Amino acid sequence: MVKIPINSENFKYKKSYLHPMKKMIPFCFLLLLAGCKNDSKQTVNETEPIKKDSPVVQAPVAEKPVEESKIIPTLKECTEKTADYETELECIFPNSTMEVVYQKTIKEKEVEKAELLLTTLPKQSSEKEIHQDGLETISYKVSSNKVEIEFLFAGGVTTLELEQKGENVKRTIIHSAD
Repeated sequence: MVKIPINSENFKYKKSYLHPMKKMIPFCFLLLLAGCKNDSKQTVNETEPIKKDSPVVQAPVAEKPVEESKIIPTLKECTEKTADYETELECIFPNSTMEVVYQKTIKEKEVEKAELLLTTLPKQSSEKEIHQDGLETISYKVSSNKVEIEFLFAGGVTTLELEQKGENVKRTIIHSAD
């Protein structure tokens, strides 16, 4: 091992090494500052709106939708209960009908595969075979003031219950795993 004695001769290059760096720092700062000014001008130019020249086309609607003038009621109260392999969401819709809540559920896709539901709430019990994307069947059980719709999936069951209680509608969505 070679020992080098520490004296001022060993550090004579240190002074000359730092001197050019001190000159470069202000230059780098000015370069950075000038670069930032150019970027702000470019971003202003990039925010110009894009004009679309294609006309708006509406497809014909075959089904009868709920009237647009009807006000869809807001939720009064929703509660969620969770058990081992089951989740239940219960909501009360004030001053509403089962048909309006049914249409709102389809429109807002509150349940998975809502687009496969019948366009109007059925008047009698029925079953619809689906066999696509893991959904086997949708069954409708209709009584006077209650409709129970059951989605049978390969991995579980989702139940949508609509019940008319006076002027209010109680909607319950139950997700159950196998």
